Amino acid sequence: MMEELKPTEKRHVYDLLQDAGMDVSDWANYKRPTIPAANPKYCYNWAFIQDDLVVLCLWLEQMKEDGHGLYQELNYREINATPRLWKPMQRKRAGEMDDAFQAANNRKLPIRVIIVDGPPLEEREEGVSPVQARSLDPEPWHIESYDDDGNCVIRRGPPQYNLDTSSGDHRLARIAYNSSGWERPTGDAAKQEAGGTYNAQNKFGHEDWLFREKWQIDGWRYAFIEGFNTKNQTYAGKNLDITLYTIDPNRKARLIATINQVEGLTESQAQDAVRVFKAKGWFDTMQQEISAIGGNAEALVSTDWAPHILNVRFKVKDVDLYPAETYLEDTQWLKDRHRYMLYKFDHNERETVEKAVARRRGTHDAPEVRKLFRKGTKPVEFTPEHQKIQAKLVDELRKTYPAESIICEEDYVDVRVETSEEVIYYEIKTDLDPRSVIRQAMGQLLEYAYYPPRKGRQPNELVIVGRGELTKQNAEYLSRLGNEFNLPLSYFQVEV
Repeated sequence: MMEELKPTEKRHVYDLLQDAGMDVSDWANYKRPTIPAANPKYCYNWAFIQDDLVVLCLWLEQMKEDGHGLYQELNYREINATPRLWKPMQRKRAGEMDDAFQAANNRKLPIRVIIVDGPPLEEREEGVSPVQARSLDPEPWHIESYDDDGNCVIRRGPPQYNLDTSSGDHRLARIAYNSSGWERPTGDAAKQEAGGTYNAQNKFGHEDWLFREKWQIDGWRYAFIEGFNTKNQTYAGKNLDITLYTIDPNRKARLIATINQVEGLTESQAQDAVRVFKAKGWFDTMQQEISAIGGNAEALVSTDWAPHILNVRFKVKDVDLYPAETYLEDTQWLKDRHRYMLYKFDHNERETVEKAVARRRGTHDAPEVRKLFRKGTKPVEFTPEHQKIQAKLVDELRKTYPAESIICEEDYVDVRVETSEEVIYYEIKTDLDPRSVIRQAMGQLLEYAYYPPRKGRQPNELVIVGRGELTKQNAEYLSRLGNEFNLPLSYFQVEV
């Protein structure tokens, strides 16, 4: 396969980018406009990002092959940190490569690859990469994996999307169109909808900030989905997997994303979340952005259409965005689901979406790229649910251990109880599903208890604290961990 892809001529990067579908008109904006391919601002770059497309220059010799085809394992962040004699501009380009990996990974962007060939690495002068030939691979590539340390696997072929990543109740929901990737109001839906709708009257909708990823509280994104806006709070306190679509200006049904484990907020949760939004200035920003497009900012405080501006929360990691030109067929099945509500979505109906994803011709027009250099530290900002659970847990523990030491947030432990006979660690997670709570809390508890090797008194019990009631299967799982691995784990429910 690699021999078939070996380039036979040295084509300009400028020409190959045009073949890949990129706009290269800005290349002519320099002192030699008649020779745009030689523009030094671009022609030596290794990575190119434009709208919904990424193009990377990859060396043929670094490609590997396995049973699934060609791939490359790369870490330009690590390479950039090595002491090799790279020039500042080369280090800058290495950083741009890592940015491109993140963009393709986070936004589900397709990658076109310019295959570069030259002498073997051992024959090159350090800091110099003599190119002998270049060609554009006719097949797309995709990010197969990318971790927090910058380790990236790029594989030849289109990405595969899977809607069956969660066992929850799956629903289909339409949301109002937004050309900014649902990061801020644009007024688009107001132009499309009839005069009596909320969008038409106020030039914005509560869903316009759905993917404003910077507004997170302890990993949770609090937002609004119209389908959850029911008079009797049908979905409050429930977990659902939601596949979202919208009707674009061409009147086509465009798939947006599948979000697993979307939690409908209760009345008290919504009130608490709105208070946090106001305290952090996010509510003021929302009103300012409404005014900036000529919308009615006062409508944001009105309860005529919705009791709160927030009615759901979800983890950003549970969002699977689809490429921009992923459309559902205009069938009777879709026409019967035209309202802004949550439609039941069984396994057979999911095949309709899976076929649409497989047919995709374009790419995703998504929110701006974020750098995800996350650190493995304890969050310092908690959700309102976390604070309520912690307060209620401490109250209950004080009744059980009235004369003992009860400490919060010491060495990252949510709550620690120390008596003359035992030490107990409590770790709180706010998900509704106890299985998810156990999965998240267990690793932290084991680390807090045993790494690095602790001096002094060791914890006798590690307690996982959640909101939901432990099921029989969950209880059997914890019992097995205790019996087979001698882990002192237990579960404690605190309802809020």
